[in-house]
Amino acid sequence: MIPESFIKDLLDRVDIVDVVSRFVTLKKKGINWFGLCPFHHEKTGSFSVNQSKQFYKCFGCGAHGNAIGFLMQYKGISYPEAIRELAAEVGMQVPEEPGSRRRREKTESLTELMDRARGFYALELRKSPAALAYLQGRQISEATQAKFSLGYSPDSWQALEALFGAHYGDKALEACGLVISKDGHRYDRFRGRVMFPIRNPRGQVIGFGARVMGQGEPKYLNSPETDIFRKGQEVYGLWEGREAIRKAGRAIVCEGYMDVIQLSQAGFGEAVAALGTAIGQAHIRKLFKIVPRIYFSFDGDAAGRHAARRALEQVLPVIEDTLEARFVLLPPEHDPDSLIKAEGPQAYERELEHSFPLSAFLVNSLKEGKAMGSPEGRAQFVSEAKPLLASLTHAPMLRRQLLGSLAMEVQMAPQELAALIGIPTLVAAEPRQVSREGWAAGRAAAAPPSGFGRSAAGRRQGAVPVPDLREKMLRCLLAWPELGREFSGQMEDWVAGGGTELDRRLLEVWRACCGTEEDAPQTSGALLNALRDSPNLELYQSLLDRELEVETTLEQARGSLNLAFLKIAEGELKQRCQEVGKKEPFDEELYKSLEKRLAEVSREIREAGSGEGAARREPSAGI
Repeated sequence: MIPESFIKDLLDRVDIVDVVSRFVTLKKKGINWFGLCPFHHEKTGSFSVNQSKQFYKCFGCGAHGNAIGFLMQYKGISYPEAIRELAAEVGMQVPEEPGSRRRREKTESLTELMDRARGFYALELRKSPAALAYLQGRQISEATQAKFSLGYSPDSWQALEALFGAHYGDKALEACGLVISKDGHRYDRFRGRVMFPIRNPRGQVIGFGARVMGQGEPKYLNSPETDIFRKGQEVYGLWEGREAIRKAGRAIVCEGYMDVIQLSQAGFGEAVAALGTAIGQAHIRKLFKIVPRIYFSFDGDAAGRHAARRALEQVLPVIEDTLEARFVLLPPEHDPDSLIKAEGPQAYERELEHSFPLSAFLVNSLKEGKAMGSPEGRAQFVSEAKPLLASLTHAPMLRRQLLGSLAMEVQMAPQELAALIGIPTLVAAEPRQVSREGWAAGRAAAAPPSGFGRSAAGRRQGAVPVPDLREKMLRCLLAWPELGREFSGQMEDWVAGGGTELDRRLLEVWRACCGTEEDAPQTSGALLNALRDSPNLELYQSLLDRELEVETTLEQARGSLNLAFLKIAEGELKQRCQEVGKKEPFDEELYKSLEKRLAEVSREIREAGSGEGAARREPSAGI
């Protein structure tokens, strides 16, 4: 565990402009720096870096974050790895617990062994006419062989002993899956096979795929699960294709190693594959962190279509409204390799262009094999659709659109289908005519207590500020964390007793702004890092995204917060006046003092409102 105080110091010391400019050419325009987004293909720079807030945002694809997040997304590395890389750049030593350091050193030791084996297998490939002939027969060029570091494991029980010598007996070779020890005998796991090194996003070799060149089972043999290799989380070809994926703004998921290599050689360097297992949610999440669009491209036979349906089931719980998944259904007689060899790369590009969006593929796959003209067929359709729609939890707009499409297929209204399946429809209620008095009474009854004052029983009472006021307060704090400390007294008095979700969000952000005396965040990027474990992180990032467009200055933000607290006080005083006015016996002195204070606050609001001026007013985002 890396101490939070160290991370805060690190973010205070690094400059996000320096970090990003190592990978992106930036030019200053106004207070921000702009360049071409490294996460999607674009011709006009919409990638913005705000130096004062230490935060980046792409207005094209929506990528955003601080310096740590940039390295994580650009290089596909973990949070601790990004911290270590930044720390090394500024000469800081990352403090770690002894156990964490030992695990990291062990991991690095195992990956070094795997890389030595990779080099050995690559040299052995040059010595094997049979292995070279096999690759030539598959039309794999020498350049492609080098790009993917292809190799050959000699058909010998202990070939690796020539590489590791006296260390061939070390337990570490078993721990990384290169050697097997059984019944007192020790031998190489891979023998007489073409070798495909598997790398993590840092380029370290963590495993191997191995293919027989002729007859034999299994056709593919993969490294076992180890401390450095989890096949359910790693993606083959991701490291080799990292630049092509970013440039194309998409990833093509295919079935196996050879598909990835053949597609890359044909000009589709963005191709990747799962590792000896079906594509899973962890794979998809990893890819969606890099690009907003994924194409699932499997063989055109029945097995390939079944794999596409499995991929659909895995992508539904992961996809969001800002992301896109498409499905390529090749002709039954082709896989990507055979299609390209038969008709050229342009034929495969056409298949990508004619691919099915997730919505169409889902509907078509549900209809397959069902008699949709009969009640029984439609009932089967709905029954199969239910768990799929229920799993679509992060894309409410897509789910709403799908409800409409599915409802048409089964001759039902969307609301009726949603009720039958058991999911919310997000359909707005019909507008009703309500009197002015009824509207005001309803608003008052619906407003939860969260003000300043206390009733005779000591219970907190008060008016609740409208959502756009809360949103403005959140945005001011996210843009200028020092204001959290400046308005600490007012914030604590208000949000500490609030019971709404908005109150809790403001309390969370305010506490993160204050931190401790040693680790209070100084920039927006550092504040988001302090909030990284919050379930509201995406909301906070989106609010800060909007701040990069609005560019509220420190003085404007200070004025907005001051005005917000005055409005809160005004609402509280109005409520107290109502309470005292209804009370018997009537306390005239108290009532007059409240009225006087209310008049003073209202005057301050008018003055503050006219002075706030430059702080832009925008409609609520509906937090």
